[in-house]
Amino acid sequence: MIRKLVLVAAFFTLTACLAENSVTGRSQFIIIPPSQDAALGLEAMQEVKKTAPVVTTGAMARRVQEMGQRIARVSDRPELDWEFIVIDEPVLNAWALPGGKVAIYRKMLDNLNDEQLAAVVGHEIAHAVLRHGAEQMSRAQAQNAAILGLGVLVGTQTENQQMSQLAVSLGALASQGFVSLPHSRKMELEADHVGAIYMAKAGYDPRNAITLWQKMASLKEGGGSQPTFFSTHPSDDKRIERLRDNMPRYLEYYRG
Repeated sequence: MIRKLVLVAAFFTLTACLAENSVTGRSQFIIIPPSQDAALGLEAMQEVKKTAPVVTTGAMARRVQEMGQRIARVSDRPELDWEFIVIDEPVLNAWALPGGKVAIYRKMLDNLNDEQLAAVVGHEIAHAVLRHGAEQMSRAQAQNAAILGLGVLVGTQTENQQMSQLAVSLGALASQGFVSLPHSRKMELEADHVGAIYMAKAGYDPRNAITLWQKMASLKEGGGSQPTFFSTHPSDDKRIERLRDNMPRYLEYYRG
């Protein structure tokens, strides 16, 4: 009876945290209130600045800052406290934190033209607008709680510590393979789509979102990638296919 009550309480707690995203229309599980996004992002950015070679002045920094502000102004959340930094490391990467904190690594700047870079910046702005960071943290917390609960349940039923540990391990593997990674890929495709709209609204040719991923494929070290099932990102071909399918819509915003 106690177990049933716990499950019912957990169900209502989880469903209470589901909300429809006003931009995409997708239902999101987020337990972190929007008011905390800015604080979380600011705290994380401060830690980055303490440990990473961050560039905030000069031509390289201005290129990213001006582009970022230009695209952020036409996004669905222009009021966020947007900040755009460059990390001076030869890494092909970029990321966004909750609340509008965005970082682009130097290797991106060295290898991409302005239109391709706009696709990257638009993509990261979309992550922040769509609250993907808060969504990932919320899902991770819920999954960890569920996995630990599974271990306790199995241990109680079998009185076998080994079985309990095995249940936790298998639960973690299943969560990663069938929940976390596919959902991350969905968020990446969402950010591609919304980011392409933002770059087009800001006056950047969205067709360069396609050339971006073609370029990224050629820049990947070793010329290969792991199978999509084991990746937090969709394949380059999948991203290009989705962008091509929606290109008429993006071009309407661009020519608008």
